[in-house]
Amino acid sequence: MTAAVLATILFSLSAVSGKRLSHHLSGVEANFWRFLLAGALLGIYAHSLGAGLGGGALGVFFISGIVGFGMGDYGLFRAFPILGSRLTMVMTQCLAAPFAATIEWLWLGEKLSLGQVLAGTAILVGVGLALAPSETSQVDKKHWKAGIMWGLMSAFGQGFGAVLSRKAVSVVEAGATVDGLSQAYQRILGGLTVMAVLLVFRKIRIRNSGPGQNEMPLTPATVKLVAALVVANALCGPTLGVGAYQWALNGLPAGIVLSVIALSPIMIIPLAMKFEGERPTLRSIIGSVVAVAGVIVMANQVTP
Repeated sequence: MTAAVLATILFSLSAVSGKRLSHHLSGVEANFWRFLLAGALLGIYAHSLGAGLGGGALGVFFISGIVGFGMGDYGLFRAFPILGSRLTMVMTQCLAAPFAATIEWLWLGEKLSLGQVLAGTAILVGVGLALAPSETSQVDKKHWKAGIMWGLMSAFGQGFGAVLSRKAVSVVEAGATVDGLSQAYQRILGGLTVMAVLLVFRKIRIRNSGPGQNEMPLTPATVKLVAALVVANALCGPTLGVGAYQWALNGLPAGIVLSVIALSPIMIIPLAMKFEGERPTLRSIIGSVVAVAGVIVMANQVTP
């Protein structure tokens, strides 16, 4: 559980920096640069002290990265500017847990107990309550439905990616050891490949039709801020955060790891209030607490 708690703290910091970054870069650009930096840092470690590309499960880890990072993180960054860091994390992290648990049940035969089913129901109710639009909410109401769709895409990608990662751990060659940071490196390559391809298509589109209405070029005054946000996000998210996350997945089912990490929306509340000026409504806080309580109950279903 120590690794899952550490990942929760790091992902909370990553979400706040990611929300700010999403106002300066598109989802494709932000993910490409942070994955590139994370891949370089993780690659240095993996090829010097870790397993590098070895272990016999590179293909599965790579596909896990395509789904978890490519689909999951792209949806995350599209949802950030619409829903804000806290509500985006409530939706993606809390829903990723039942997504992962259901996929493990259907694919890997990890049976769901009655307690897990009830906890999953509580998660859905809590997330729905937290995300329901209101007059006092700071959510972008014009694009609220789009934010929900991007959040669902992110939650599914993260949940399915986590299950694929556990599957990769199970097929590592006998006698081989692939530590958490090396697993994160093999996964990040998949996400980086997806973002590189999307970035090329984006550049072609911009060259042919020009940037979109909300796409403004960076000014010299914001370049340093964006660079700092990319570094902070890359370290807290796909580098150290995912390293701790992979470490946790080595010993616990994906649904349980994601349940612990779902505590991050609660940790984000004071950060979002300070850095985003958010004033969460009572209903959204109650919904967040209900959703997090559901994931805590789900986590307690694990047999030691």
